[in-house]
Amino acid sequence: MDTIVQITTLKFLDLSQSTKETGTYPRPVTALHRIVTCLRSLTHLDISSTNLASQPSTYDRPVKGTTSVRSDIYGLRCLGAPLEYLGLFNCDSASHFAEIPAKNIAGDKDEKQILLALRMYSQRAGLLQAVLNESYQLYRFGHNLNQHTEALHLVLGAMQRHLEDSTLQIAGSASLFYIIRKVSMNRDTKRMVVTALLDGMDAHMEEQVMVRNCCLSLCQFEIPLEILFDYGRVARLLVAVLQHHNSDHLTQRIVVFLLNSMACHVEGEQKVQVGNIGAIEIILEQIRRKHAASICDDVMEVGWSFLWNITDETPVNCERFLNADGLRLFHQCYQQFQNETELVRNMMGLIGNIAEVEQLRAQLMLDDYINIFCALLTMLVDGIEISYNSAGVLAHMVSDGEAAWSKVSVSRTYVMDKIIKATNTWDLEAKRFINYRSFKPILRLIPMFDAPASQHWAIWALANLTSTDKDKYCAYVLHEGGIPLLQQVVSDERSSDKMRSLANVVLRNITEWLVHI
Repeated sequence: MDTIVQITTLKFLDLSQSTKETGTYPRPVTALHRIVTCLRSLTHLDISSTNLASQPSTYDRPVKGTTSVRSDIYGLRCLGAPLEYLGLFNCDSASHFAEIPAKNIAGDKDEKQILLALRMYSQRAGLLQAVLNESYQLYRFGHNLNQHTEALHLVLGAMQRHLEDSTLQIAGSASLFYIIRKVSMNRDTKRMVVTALLDGMDAHMEEQVMVRNCCLSLCQFEIPLEILFDYGRVARLLVAVLQHHNSDHLTQRIVVFLLNSMACHVEGEQKVQVGNIGAIEIILEQIRRKHAASICDDVMEVGWSFLWNITDETPVNCERFLNADGLRLFHQCYQQFQNETELVRNMMGLIGNIAEVEQLRAQLMLDDYINIFCALLTMLVDGIEISYNSAGVLAHMVSDGEAAWSKVSVSRTYVMDKIIKATNTWDLEAKRFINYRSFKPILRLIPMFDAPASQHWAIWALANLTSTDKDKYCAYVLHEGGIPLLQQVVSDERSSDKMRSLANVVLRNITEWLVHI
């Protein structure tokens, strides 16, 4: 201090510390008073994380000097003029004082002070972490805030600059979660945020709070659209989270939800990518833990939904599921939770994907499985989806001919009869919660006159979908060669009256659709 006060032309003085422990002066008011009376050219002063802004006491009350500014900080009363900048962060409540002789203040009182602190301490991890904690409190609980965009870029910069500091990353990710909810980000900013979150997870996978913060923030993006630019890395990290933090129920829920969202509305190449990093096996492990604990919760339900989505039109993922003993787990979950309709719906959607793959569906040919599928034909709770999916599975299985059924005791003829009876109970105008991207697996069944139940189910499906969503599904039938197949059903004497009627419904829907496009 004796040396500093001799540099009388000094304009910028930084006495700030990272922690209060190193910023404690025996007579702080006297020390600050001495600085401002000796350094008359001073314009910028930083005393953050020190006790220099303390109130005077019996043994620390300087008397020399002329008071020339209004100041609630006693040691600054002899300033010649207000400072351009004063750093007061982590100085007890000094930054909240009414009279502070400075034009710009870095502190923790309000948004303006905290943002300036973020800017000023961007290179200093210790102080910066404390400022990020204040930023988190501000943007979580504060009111009348209007600088979220600036805050976003300052927090992003902090996280990018101090990637290896886990404590700072946790504070930054927590703050980011509340800030991004209020910012209308452009594409580049969204990518920067996602990348910062992924970098933080990658560097600190062992930190449960960090990982959870990042996953919660990712939930605020439109998945999968806004993470497609780094799809593989997101999937890899989410699978790693499940491996590292399988005992944390909340994190499990978030990650399974994210993975399921990622499996929806993406092409086969990305689904294969997710399969290649072990996502199917790790989700099956999550489900096994739930089953072993006799728990059917949202993790189990969304886990099966993920498996349904990730295997859709992706035979290699169906094979991964089978190789990981997934059918046994399906059987176990059904036995224990057969009254959980959402779970059963998701499981049967997955089984439907396997049934569409000719070289794999033979693995479904066991009496235990067939009996389950037949039992579900009459399950019409919450709509027709479970009954419809079960009939679809059986329709593909009976399409393989009599020889394929030689190793089971259930009669193929009996099953075909059950399929047709079930189909006749469904409402043709029922709105569906289903998203076909191709009708090829369904159209394959239409010419199979030796499997009339397969034909019946397939034509009913087309009649229903083209009636309830003409604009989407009529085009599929037209462009994938369905019209001549349906015309053959109408004209062939082997067709039942019901099949002809349903085929005519589809053809009529397409004719009406063509008139209006």
